Amino acid sequence: MASVYKRNNTGNYLVSWFDANGRRREKSSRTTDKRAAERIAAKIEADVALRRDGVVDARQDRFAVENRKPVVEHIQSYLNHCRHAKHSAKHIDEKTRHLNRLVDETGATRLSDLTADLLEGNLSSILELGLSARTANYRRRVAVAFMSWCLKTGRVVSNPLTVVPTQDESRDRRRIRRPLTDDELRRLLDVARPRGRAAWYLAAIWAGLRKSELRKLTWGDIDFEQSTITIDFGKATREDVIPLHPELATELQRIRSATAYPKVHVFPTTVTDVTRRKDFQRAGIAFEDASGHVVDLHAMRTTLGTRLARQGTAPQIAQRIMRHSDYRTTQKHYVVLGLVDTAGAIEKLPSIESPQRAAATGTCDSDPQQIPQQSEHNSQPRGATQCESAPSGCHGVDDRQPLPSTRLSDEMREDATGCETAGDRIRTDDVQLGKLAFYH
Repeated sequence: MASVYKRNNTGNYLVSWFDANGRRREKSSRTTDKRAAERIAAKIEADVALRRDGVVDARQDRFAVENRKPVVEHIQSYLNHCRHAKHSAKHIDEKTRHLNRLVDETGATRLSDLTADLLEGNLSSILELGLSARTANYRRRVAVAFMSWCLKTGRVVSNPLTVVPTQDESRDRRRIRRPLTDDELRRLLDVARPRGRAAWYLAAIWAGLRKSELRKLTWGDIDFEQSTITIDFGKATREDVIPLHPELATELQRIRSATAYPKVHVFPTTVTDVTRRKDFQRAGIAFEDASGHVVDLHAMRTTLGTRLARQGTAPQIAQRIMRHSDYRTTQKHYVVLGLVDTAGAIEKLPSIESPQRAAATGTCDSDPQQIPQQSEHNSQPRGATQCESAPSGCHGVDDRQPLPSTRLSDEMREDATGCETAGDRIRTDDVQLGKLAFYH
C-alpha cells in the first residue's frame, strides 16, 4: 500500500510505495493537500499492480526515463563507450562532429526525435549543399550505429534509422586515383633520394603504408632477418605482418643510423603535402591527368594494388598485403587496369589451331572450307548408279531419308536401281531380318 506523509510535519506530502520489483520508492507529491497526495498515491499503486501482474511491460518505464534525458547526454555516453572499445581517436572525432551536427541541424532534443524522416531530410540537405554521397553515407552510418547502441543498452524500443537508404557513391566519386608508371616512379626517386626522402616514398609504394602509418613506424617494427614489417598502429585495430620488399629493405638499411633503437621513429620528419607536391613537380608528375584521375601519396597504395594485379596475384593475397578486411575493397578502389593490360592478356591467349595446321588446311590464305555434310558411313552404297537427274520420288543428297539401321542398311538391294525407293514390303522384310540378326 502506498502511504502519504510529511517529513517533520512541514512542506509537501511525500508518497512512499514498493515498486513491481519489491524495492521501496519515495517521491514528493508536490502538494500540501493531503487528499490530492492520496489520489497521486492511489494512481502509483494502480500502476505498480499492472506491472506486477504483467499487464504493462515494466521496460516501458525505462524507455520513458531515458527519453526524458537530453539526447546530447546519450551521445556523450556513446562516445565514452567508443573510447572504452579502443576506437581510434580520429574516428571518435569524426563521430562527435557528425552527431553534434545532426542534433544542431535538425533541432532534436530527445531520442524519440531521431526518426527516419528526420535523418533523410538532413542527408538531403547535405547533398544539396554540394557535399559528396560518401559524406552523407558516413553520417548515416554514424547515426545508425549510435541508435543501435541505444537499442542494445535498453534506451530505445527499436532503431528506426535502419530503413534510411544509402547513396550510390560510385556515381559521385570526387577523387579517383591512378597508379604511377615505372618511369614516373624512377623520376620521383631520382628527385627524392638526394633530399633524403626516397625511403618515405618506397615505404608507401612497396609496403602500402598510409601517411599516419609512416609517421608511427619505428625501427622495432622492421625485422630485416625475417624481411617483415609489423603494423599494429594501422587503420584497423589489429596487428598485420607484411613482407619487406628487397628494394625497400636496401634503402632502409642505407639510412639506418647506429643510434636507431627499436622505439626510434624511422621517419622523424614528416613529408608534408606541400613538399610532396614540389617533389612531384620536379619529377614532372602531373597532379591530375586528362581523365581527371589524380596522384597523391595515397596513390602509392593504388600503385601497389595495380602492380599486384598485373603480376597475377590472387585477390585474397593482395587483400592481405593491402591490409583490407574485404578483398572487394582492394579490387574496387586500388586496382586500375587499362586497355594496355587487357590487350596484353588477349595477346597471351594461345591460338586454337597451330600455324602448321592452319597452313595445311588452307585457312590462312584461302576461304574456309565447308564442313562435310555426310560421314563416311552415309556415302554412296556399293553398286549404286549415279542419279544424274532427280525426278519426283528420287531423293537428292540433301534430303535423303536415312535407311533402317539393319545389317543390310549399308548395302543396296540387288534388284534396286540408284533412284528406286523401297516399298512397304521391302522395309517390312528388312525390319524382320534386322530383328532376327539382333536375337542371333
